[in-house]
Amino acid sequence: MNKKQKYLVGIVATVILIVIGLTLAGLFSNDNDSSSDADKEVQILILTADEEIANEMVGASSNETLMEIMEHNFDVSVSEEGFVESIEGVEQNPDDNEYWVFEVNNEMVTVSAEEFIPKDTDLITWELMAF
Repeated sequence: MNKKQKYLVGIVATVILIVIGLTLAGLFSNDNDSSSDADKEVQILILTADEEIANEMVGASSNETLMEIMEHNFDVSVSEEGFVESIEGVEQNPDDNEYWVFEVNNEMVTVSAEEFIPKDTDLITWELMAF
């Protein structure tokens, strides 16, 4: 092999190694970060007594709680105790006994939004209700 052929073989080998390296780097880059992958879609309906504030399909990962979904997709204020105090700027009013509550598929839920993990296609209805 002459000098020119050796030089070309070296360049080809270098290019092949770079391509293999980039391919492997792509295979091992953050593929296990499921928080950014939408494994399911849930419908979020937000109501007050006289207004529909939102009605949106949002993506979520399989282990994402309702509170995390709300915080990622809406302007939500939460108390230190974990209660939703406002959604999209609409605040609850304890003086009038109005509080944010949620239902799943038109049924009351017995766990908090911080614990509840919605399933694919669930309908989550948040409503500002007077008690």
